[in-house]
Amino acid sequence: MPQPSYTYASARLSALSKRLVEPQSVKRMADGTLEDALRTLQDIRYGGSSEINETNIEQVIASELKETMEEIRALSPDPSKTDLFLLKADVQNLKAMLKARLLGDSEYPFTEGGLYSKEVLASAVKDHHYEMLPKPLTDAMTALEKQVQIFVDPQQLSVELDRAYLKHAMRTAEKDPVLNSYFKATADFNNILTFLRVRAMGGYKEMLDDLLLPEGGIPQVKLKDTFDLSYESLNKILDLSVCRSALLAGLNAMQRTGNIGEVEKARDNYLISLFTPHKYETDSIYPIIGYYLAKERESRAIRLIVTAKRNRLPDSVISERLVTLYGER
Repeated sequence: MPQPSYTYASARLSALSKRLVEPQSVKRMADGTLEDALRTLQDIRYGGSSEINETNIEQVIASELKETMEEIRALSPDPSKTDLFLLKADVQNLKAMLKARLLGDSEYPFTEGGLYSKEVLASAVKDHHYEMLPKPLTDAMTALEKQVQIFVDPQQLSVELDRAYLKHAMRTAEKDPVLNSYFKATADFNNILTFLRVRAMGGYKEMLDDLLLPEGGIPQVKLKDTFDLSYESLNKILDLSVCRSALLAGLNAMQRTGNIGEVEKARDNYLISLFTPHKYETDSIYPIIGYYLAKERESRAIRLIVTAKRNRLPDSVISERLVTLYGER
């Protein structure tokens, strides 16, 4: 196996990109029946599988994500940056495993594509030993182990791990302009979404103290000060964010439709748009990260379509939630 280099990674990515599901194929899947969607995946040999059906589609998606993760780790000349994205799956798995242990469940969902195997994470959660994780996550898991001996709050467990992950990511990416923007935008979008959800449920601003993630560009205190004011007041503090235009577009769409999913869609489209201009660079880490995000987004689109078709949901559910694919205009 060649040593990772940007030259080698660029050549390899050129070949791997042929495995991306094209937007036209996704549209065919969205417009047809469940059988049509599964046949489309089978025709393009998604996941390398010659037979895809309702029974094995989740395993095929998981296998494709795992293979993508292995490719990214093998290709990356700078694991400190690519690992930030793979680590998201580990955070999801830690949440699921810790909650399962506390509830006495032996079954839990496992997300492929992380840095650690299921066996390694399961052993860590069983033995309460987390030293192999980045320090913010080690500290968070250690603190949570003490906390759950007194009281179990599944929502707070998730928030604390999300905070630790984002703290680690923002610190690691601080000197990289694109990654710095990515994680700051992630923080701002998710904090705005939390703000909107708490308001929608009739909550109060003090609840934000337990729910907000580390600050991106928008200070937590300004979000709380705006809590009881109009949406126009919220718009004024968006100037502090690197993703002001995308946030504003998402909020405006939400006000037109009444659907908070518009803000989530604006977030996802903005985040991948940061890497699209770098797609064909041959001397940077961004095409590698962009490819990983593309595969992750692709899997979400497939899962959304299959789930909606399986449950006979209206096509509007798909069109409302389907986000822009990598490089799509």
